[in-house]
Amino acid sequence: MLRRTSAYLDLVSSSCLRSTEANLSLFAILRVSVFAAALLALAAPVAVAAEKVAAGKLQWAPCPDVKGAQCAGIVVPVDAEKPKGPTFRLRLGRVTATDPARRKGVLVILPGGPGVGIQGELGSGHSQTARLRQVFDVVTFDPRGIGRSSPIRCAPNAVPKAPAPSSTPPTRAQFNAIMSRNAVLFRSCFQLSGALMGHLSAIDTAADVEQIRRALTPNEGLRAYGGSYGSLYGEMYLERYPTHVKALVLDGLVDHSINQPTDVFRTVLAVNDSFRRFSAWCTSTAPCALHGKNVAGVFDDIVRKAPVTRIAVPQMFAAGKNPDVGWPAIAKMMAEMSRGDMTTLNALTKAASAGRGSAAEDPQLLAGKNGLYAGVVCADFGPENNYDALMPMGKSAMREAPRFAWKYWDWTPLAHSTSGALDCTGWSRPPTNPPRTLRVGRHTNVMVASSRYDPATSFTNALSVHHQIPGSAFLIFEGDGHQSFFQSNCALEAMIRFWKDPHAVDSTTVCHSER
Repeated sequence: MLRRTSAYLDLVSSSCLRSTEANLSLFAILRVSVFAAALLALAAPVAVAAEKVAAGKLQWAPCPDVKGAQCAGIVVPVDAEKPKGPTFRLRLGRVTATDPARRKGVLVILPGGPGVGIQGELGSGHSQTARLRQVFDVVTFDPRGIGRSSPIRCAPNAVPKAPAPSSTPPTRAQFNAIMSRNAVLFRSCFQLSGALMGHLSAIDTAADVEQIRRALTPNEGLRAYGGSYGSLYGEMYLERYPTHVKALVLDGLVDHSINQPTDVFRTVLAVNDSFRRFSAWCTSTAPCALHGKNVAGVFDDIVRKAPVTRIAVPQMFAAGKNPDVGWPAIAKMMAEMSRGDMTTLNALTKAASAGRGSAAEDPQLLAGKNGLYAGVVCADFGPENNYDALMPMGKSAMREAPRFAWKYWDWTPLAHSTSGALDCTGWSRPPTNPPRTLRVGRHTNVMVASSRYDPATSFTNALSVHHQIPGSAFLIFEGDGHQSFFQSNCALEAMIRFWKDPHAVDSTTVCHSER
C-alpha cells in the first residue's frame, strides 16, 4: 500500500475529468444510473404491528436459506413519512464475530444490485466476510421488495421478452414498443404489490437502515459499507441522518447528481477502457491464453459467432484479474471460442439463466424480479420517455465505444445483468428521490473508495461523490475490477482501520495492484 497527499488526488481527478467531461458536456441536462441486476430469493410478505417488534429485542434464529447465518426481523412502515400507516417485515441476517475478545462492534453491509439481499451478501462465502468477522458482527438485510422483505409481485404475462442487444440505436417505432410493453409490466406490479411498489427508492431504504441501526446499536452511530447500488443507500442515509454516521465506506459509486443515461454513458467508456487494458495485458503477459493474438480481432470474430459474448465479457471484466472469473478466465474462454469450443460460454449462460429463477418459483414473484429493479431505479432517477433527448447520447456511445454501446441501449437489466438508459422507458411517475447534488455538510466519518478502472461504476462517479462530501477520505485502488473491497487486500485493510477509527486513515490512500 502507498499513501499520498491530496496532490496525488488532484492530479488523478483533473486527468480523469478532462478525459470524460468533454464527452459528457452534451448530457448535463440528463439524469442518473443503475447497475447490474441481481438475483433474488423471494417469499410471501408478512405484516405485523410495528410498535411491538421495534420495541422488543431482535429474535435471532438460523436462516432457512443461508447456511451459517442467523436471521431476525423488524417491522417498518411502507412510507417513513406515515409511521402509523401500512407496515411490512424487513428481514435481517448476521454472522457473528469469530473472536469475541477482538470484537469491535457491528458492521452493516448495505446490499447492492438493486436486488441483492442476505443470500447474496452472506451466502457467497467470500473471503472478505471471513476477514470482517475477525473484528465485527456482520449484519445485512433483504431490502424492501427483495428476498423475504415483502417481495414485489408482477404479472407473469406482462414481462416483455428479452431482446438481443444491438449495435445500433432503436428506431422510434422500436422505442415506442419498448415504452408500451414496459408500461404494461409496471402497471401490473403496482396492482399486485400495492403501495410498496411506490416506495422503493434509496431514501425509503435509508429510512429502513435507520430502523436497523436503532434495533442493533441504538446508542451508537452507524458503521457501514455500501458498495455499488448500496453506495446510493449510504449516500441517502448520510443526507438524511448525518449525525448518526459513525464510519461509512462508499465503494463502486452511484453518482446521484447525474441522470441514468449519463451514468450509463460513463459505464460504456469504462468498459471500453477495461477492454483496452485487457488487450494490452494479453499482449505483454505470456500466460494469457490470447498472447500473441489480435485480441480485438478475436473478440469481434466470436461476437459474430455468438452475440451473447458481447454480454458475458463486459460482465466478467467486473472481476478484474481474478484468475477464476476475471481476465485469465476471459482469455481462456475467448481462445476456446475461437476454436469453436463453446463449453465455457454455455456454462456461464446456463448459470446466469438458473440464477434468474426457475419454473418452480411463484410466477408472480419471478416476474416481480423485473419490476423490483425498475421500481428502485425509476424512483431514484425518473422515467426516460423522450426518444429525441436520448438519441444524441446513443450516437456518442456508438462513436466512442461501438463494441459496447449495447450497454447503453439495453432495456432488459435482469436478463442481461447490466443497466441501460431504457430501463425506465415506460415508467409514468416522477421520481420520488430525484437526482441532485448531495445535500450534506463537512463529514470526516465517510470514506469514498473506488478501483481506478472499474467497468461497472465509473471512477468519475467516485470523484464526483467525493467532492460532494467535504472532508471525506478517498481511497483509490490503482487496479481493475468492480468495488475495491473485493479487488484489493490493501483496500480492505484500510477500510477496517477506518471502521475502527475514521481518524486513523489518511485523507488519501492509494493501493496498488497485488496481482
